[in-house]
Amino acid sequence: MTFMIVKELILKRLVSFIVSLALILIIGGLAWADDRGNTTLQSFNKAKRILLRQVYQDHHTTFYCQCPFTKEEKVLHSNGYVPKKKWKRAHRLEWEHIVPAHAFGQSFEEWREGHPNCVNQKGKPFKGGNCAQKVNIKFRYMQADMYNLVPAVGEINSL
Repeated sequence: MTFMIVKELILKRLVSFIVSLALILIIGGLAWADDRGNTTLQSFNKAKRILLRQVYQDHHTTFYCQCPFTKEEKVLHSNGYVPKKKWKRAHRLEWEHIVPAHAFGQSFEEWREGHPNCVNQKGKPFKGGNCAQKVNIKFRYMQADMYNLVPAVGEINSL
């Protein structure tokens, strides 16, 4: 009878250990995955150039409308898309964030409330994306994350 009690106790401790280990691995894995975004490219403009010249070099098609575009970033409306109002913008290629910048930007204090370093030439403080971009490296990494950027018709990007 004592052998059964000892066996049951060992089994309970083993299950507890396995569950604890699994939780540690899951939580640790999630924390590790959370840190695996863009950690090298801070420039949104450089990200756009790389995407245009290297990633989309042989696939010049916009994401939403499948309109072809040129390497000079001009959108060609040969597939039936008809510009609505903004004719100039409708022919310009822009880079759309799949997760909008304002969605991830809201998590930054500089976006919501500004920062002492965010002051324009006239001495007026500013906040939002321009402030977050100016003072927060993590925001710049997120803004330039090429996995979150796709080519889009400028007019569509403005909606």
